[in-house]
Amino acid sequence: MPVLVRFVAIAVIAGLVALIVWAPFLLDVLGGGSSAGSGSATHYLPDTGASLPLPMFHMSLIGLLCLLGSVWLIGRATTSRRAQALGLGVVAVYLWFLGSMAFTALGNTLLAFRLEVILLALLGTAGAFAFVEFSRWISLASSDNPNVRRVLVAVGALGALAFTQNVPQVLASEITVAYTDTDGNGERADQRPPGAASYYSEIDETLRSQLGGERDDHVVLTADTAFLAYYPYFGFQALTSHYANPLADFGGRAAAIEEWSELESTDDLLAAWDSLPWRAPDAVVFRQGAEGYTLRLAEDVYPNDPNVRRYTVTFPENLFDDPRFTITEVGPFAVVTRAEGA
Repeated sequence: MPVLVRFVAIAVIAGLVALIVWAPFLLDVLGGGSSAGSGSATHYLPDTGASLPLPMFHMSLIGLLCLLGSVWLIGRATTSRRAQALGLGVVAVYLWFLGSMAFTALGNTLLAFRLEVILLALLGTAGAFAFVEFSRWISLASSDNPNVRRVLVAVGALGALAFTQNVPQVLASEITVAYTDTDGNGERADQRPPGAASYYSEIDETLRSQLGGERDDHVVLTADTAFLAYYPYFGFQALTSHYANPLADFGGRAAAIEEWSELESTDDLLAAWDSLPWRAPDAVVFRQGAEGYTLRLAEDVYPNDPNVRRYTVTFPENLFDDPRFTITEVGPFAVVTRAEGA
């Protein structure tokens, strides 16, 4: 009973903390708000989420460790609290996977593939306990033969070393990103020429000088959302619908941006901005293209994998050739700011 009481207390506290963010969304859903259906965060079904993960049958060191852990969990399920706790975690992961597969019939998933790393951690931990117990049994069976103990210690040490050395291979894609991505200062870890992010600081200086005030006083429309990670302006549109606030009407904003690109005059554009149900952009950070200023947008195409289709919207340059806009070229970017009161 004390364990149950603690569990309920933890759940209540966690729920109250979550409501700080989720309360507006829940109220909108309960009130029948039209924008509440715009979220698609669970619209992702990769191969790893469409089948049950069975790491214990992989021909690798982690697979062997998981197999050892699986045997230990089953064998010690009734006699070890540690095995019971880890076993409950493993069962919960598999139940979540099954629930996610069933949930696809409703057009969504439970993003079960995100729990695969948790499953590996649980089975790997069980495998470590299993190795210790099996080593103890082997040692006792050999009457504590020192040669056997030395072999067991060597096997354990070599296994740990091999596992550690395999980490870079497992994280190869993440390490590649870490070395090749450009940081906020325009530098790359591999010392190669920086990417477009090297111009972010100059873009920020341009916006600050032309718009004035603080960064969080302004809304910026840009497809280079990484810029907003370094310089906290409000973004008009998210990278994809999966990362957008469900109340932000991602689809409506994308449709509006496409409509703006088809307008023929600055007056029409400003009129469209002034009639928006959301706060209009104070600035737009475009990429410069051969046919005009471009924004690369995205749409949800679930259940396909990849679940996002990228497409480019091109604005004619003369749409902003007006005193009410200021255009500044910064590297491959065109920074367009709206004059105050325009």
